[in-house]
Amino acid sequence: MLFRSPKLAGEALNRPIVAIGNFDGVHRGHASVIERAVAEAQRHGVDAAVLTFDPHPVLYFRPETPEFRLTSLEQKAALLTDLGLQAVVACTFDATLAGLAPDEFVQSILVDALHVSAVLVGSDFRFGKGRAGDVDTLRELGREHGFQVLTVPLESSDAEVISSTRVRQALIAGELDVVARLLGRPYTLTGTVEGGDALGRTFGFPTANIAPENPLLPADGIYATRLRTPALGDYVAATYIGTRPAISAGASRVVEAYCLDAPEELDLYGEHVELEFVARVREDRDFPSHDALIAQMHVDVAQVRAISEG
Repeated sequence: MLFRSPKLAGEALNRPIVAIGNFDGVHRGHASVIERAVAEAQRHGVDAAVLTFDPHPVLYFRPETPEFRLTSLEQKAALLTDLGLQAVVACTFDATLAGLAPDEFVQSILVDALHVSAVLVGSDFRFGKGRAGDVDTLRELGREHGFQVLTVPLESSDAEVISSTRVRQALIAGELDVVARLLGRPYTLTGTVEGGDALGRTFGFPTANIAPENPLLPADGIYATRLRTPALGDYVAATYIGTRPAISAGASRVVEAYCLDAPEELDLYGEHVELEFVARVREDRDFPSHDALIAQMHVDVAQVRAISEG
């Protein structure tokens, strides 16, 4: 369950063990923190929850920053809840919160609102105005207020620290194998299918035009994906991300999925879908003519089919 008020969450939860962090992307390092929180909560007969922040503190302090988040708040809450939590608490990051000293943050949010029995953080955790507080500060305040402080070391993969920054770098580069290794699962995109210009249909490849909920998208190009819908089934799909330079120069980025072997009557308009990314087929590029583009689309679809059958 997603709470947007620490006070309301505290009224609904039983002396929770609370993991604190931004948890953008919910990668393997985040999962290890959550698994520890859930295990400790079960051992002590209390609830397990996450305390996160919305908007992301970086976007609060530097609103001109280009979009970098891997997940929306709702996507993040769904991924975290799937790990066994009773609640995700999204604390509004505003001037009031940003101005709280470490002891004020602990008193108002952790003690008075959430009534925590323990908090769980990464070993590099910092908090409070000017990031003045660290794990030692939190432990001292925990002793004062009667809650335990648990830490989880940073997780690494092939001697590489797993971080949201590293996931973003790999995603922007189209390195899906790296992204999947760091996340511990394939990268997925969710969104709603909207009406488009139907050009794909005239080319013989009717596509679903998806309005993505993910703030950050993979590198432009063609991808082998699997499109899932709650009501209409799952399909292997060739998915395009890019600005369609061969069709409409200067256009905004689009996400278009062509479902292989879909029945002719398949109507995805208005459907909420999930795209699971399997592999990148090629980069985006311009073509000298529509015929050249269509010929390449046949090659792309054949490659997607081969990947799906391999």
